Amino acid sequence: MPVFFVESGAIHDNHITITGALGHHLVESLRIQSHEEIWLGEAGQARYRARVLKTERGRLTAEILSRSVAPPPTIPRITVGLALIKSEHLDWAIQKATELGVARLVPLVTRRSVIRPRAERVSKKTERWKSVAREAAQQSMRWDIPTVTEPEPFESWCEQEPVTSCRILLWENGGVLFREKLRGKPRPESVALAIGPEGGLTPEEVAHAQAHGFEPVSLGPRILRTESAVLAALAIVQYEWGNVG
Repeated sequence: MPVFFVESGAIHDNHITITGALGHHLVESLRIQSHEEIWLGEAGQARYRARVLKTERGRLTAEILSRSVAPPPTIPRITVGLALIKSEHLDWAIQKATELGVARLVPLVTRRSVIRPRAERVSKKTERWKSVAREAAQQSMRWDIPTVTEPEPFESWCEQEPVTSCRILLWENGGVLFREKLRGKPRPESVALAIGPEGGLTPEEVAHAQAHGFEPVSLGPRILRTESAVLAALAIVQYEWGNVG
């Protein structure tokens, strides 16, 4: 059973009342019954083991059995700037990045991006991406939900991305292998990964990223799809500096 995130306002004394979309999901879709035990949590805060007392249409009430305090935030804090790709592939990338511990995801519009959401659909798209991240966080029993922002231009992100201890640009012509770049180095507080579209970043974009502190690295001789590069890069970071492997 995954953990389900609730708002702090749902908790009263020793009880939790869930309504809205989550209440409907638990009662109508998952068919949670009275006396079952479930895990509920406040994103980035406490987690509760609770026993269901009552269910009715779209509403669930549970009694808190135990409370666990959230552990310290994991280090390094990982931000991924990811070029926009086809919807189903981006959803998959967000899901897997969440499972692998990313803290923040920024969809990027690059010069060779094929996908460019219309202005009137940006908010709806962003809400969908946030929903994908939330569901993946629940399924993987994370203590928090990664931040997913609205899309922004690649150059602007390079300029405005908050200062990070380590800035990496994944590039097919990067030369130095990513794992070699990380191996033996002290674990930084934060990492920013820039990942381009399947058509690659332009020389001008690469130069712009370098001018703002991003170091080009390679994932090897094979050209990976954007969503595959996300998975490979995060696995390497978590293996060398994180809590995977």
